[in-house]
Amino acid sequence: MKKIGVFYGTTSGITTGIVDEVEFYLRKEEYDVYNVANGIEKLSDYENLILITPTYGVGELQVHWSKVADQLRNTDFTGKKVGLIGLGNQFAFGESFIGAIKILYDIVTANGGEVVGFTSTDGYQFQESEAIVGGKFVGLAIDEGNQGDYTPERIENWLNQIKPLFN
Repeated sequence: MKKIGVFYGTTSGITTGIVDEVEFYLRKEEYDVYNVANGIEKLSDYENLILITPTYGVGELQVHWSKVADQLRNTDFTGKKVGLIGLGNQFAFGESFIGAIKILYDIVTANGGEVVGFTSTDGYQFQESEAIVGGKFVGLAIDEGNQGDYTPERIENWLNQIKPLFN
């Protein structure tokens, strides 16, 4: 498997904990981790990507992702496989649960990338989500505040699902 580029944005630090968990389950693989607050210049160096973002407001990107969104929209994702992880609160923001990963999904797919790692909506309680395509989330949904006990297993299972798809 080729090296994986993990890119994330965080405001409160909760996403950093998710990145730590992802790193734990990737420990036998080659990967690099980048906080998008420092830019996304290295993104084009990878064919295998994991993009991680919390959702703010009503389905909006985290502020650092928002700042690099135009650059992201101008990135060629042709030949890249991309896994998405979205963080959100299914109860407090049940009308836009993990909506930010749909923004990333749209950018990646519009620019030739292949999103992998769709997951079931079973086990979540939310009103609606833009992040559902074909009846599944376009990536891994994490609600650390309400279902944090499920997070390690969900991350492990999801990574086991996508790693064989990475080149």
